[in-house]
Amino acid sequence: MKSLEVITLLGTIISILLSIIAYFLKQLHGNFRKMEQDVALMKASIQLLKADLKANYNLLRQRMEFLENGHKP
Repeated sequence: MKSLEVITLLGTIISILLSIIAYFLKQLHGNFRKMEQDVALMKASIQLLKADLKANYNLLRQRMEFLENGHKP
């Protein structure tokens, strides 16, 4: 009888521990998905910034060329 109680107690403890591990793995997976979305958003923002900087650079370069050619604004 005692061995049956010990086995039942161990089974209960193992089940509880596995439940706790599963909970934390689920939380970790959710955090990774959120981080993946944040990284994708950051990449899109960086691409927009790069495009804006490139456009501003090209405009500035055109103005400099215009002024270097002797034209007055």
